[in-house]
Amino acid sequence: MKQGILNSKVHLSTVLLTILGTVDLLSTIAWLNLGGHEGNPLFNSILNHGLAPFALAKVAFLAGPIAILEFARTRHPHSAEAGTWIAFVFYFALWGSQIHNLGQALHPAIR
Repeated sequence: MKQGILNSKVHLSTVLLTILGTVDLLSTIAWLNLGGHEGNPLFNSILNHGLAPFALAKVAFLAGPIAILEFARTRHPHSAEAGTWIAFVFYFALWGSQIHNLGQALHPAIR
């Protein structure tokens, strides 16, 4: 028997993807407050309208795909689970590479 969206369990892949998106948003805001800049041209243009629209856009660009994956999970649970893990791994790799590059820029002697 298929479970409805409201009765389904929360999956670790979805939780981790959500946490990563939240950490990305909070670390970006912290970086901006320290005088840094947003590297993504789309989000940089949204940031020109203020921090609130920027944060809302970041949340929407995370929540939208997660909602699509969770809907897909109701029809194709294995494919959706694989897709969520793939999204998490790529997002984590991209975020991690940016943190690494930032560390190298701030502390060139660490190389």
